[in-house]
Amino acid sequence: MKIFTSIISVVAAAVLACSCQQGAYPVYFLVQDANTVTDAALSTSAKHIVRYKGVTYTRMPIMSLQHFERFKSHINPDGSYGVTLFAKKEWRNRLYFNTMDKSGMLMLPIVNNLAMEPMRIAPVNDGALVIWNGLNGYDLRMISRTVKPINPELEKKRYKKENPRPIPKAPRNVKSQTRDFTGRTVGELFN
Repeated sequence: MKIFTSIISVVAAAVLACSCQQGAYPVYFLVQDANTVTDAALSTSAKHIVRYKGVTYTRMPIMSLQHFERFKSHINPDGSYGVTLFAKKEWRNRLYFNTMDKSGMLMLPIVNNLAMEPMRIAPVNDGALVIWNGLNGYDLRMISRTVKPINPELEKKRYKKENPRPIPKAPRNVKSQTRDFTGRTVGELFN
């Protein structure tokens, strides 16, 4: 009976430990919606989109943090950090073909549900994707839980335990029911 109780305790502890693990830190990349470039009236398929600074992006990210294996950060003159993410081998072709197909459009990095500075897409053939600025030490620490740092000693010096960034609030003058050309509600992203 004692052995059975011990086994049940171990199994329960393992299940509890697994259920408490957090998922990957939310870092992903949205691409400008093609309907903002071409005539929206010609499109036959409706897409879920979001808007950021007047530009619409598809809600389906082309890449997220789980697609990367290594990262390195750099510090900007304004004190924020940027990060270069290196894709896993099995995802490099996906990154290349997505960026080649969408060349010239905008890509919007989202980090912990905050929009960063959009960037113009150019084909990425080396598997490296860069978020140029706007990150803090907490972001780097959380990214390192999913993606290995290239230089762990340097990165650990930059980490922060708490997120110093305040949670953004939507401006008061924003229409809450903006709609796309199909009539679906378009969410607004703010930072």
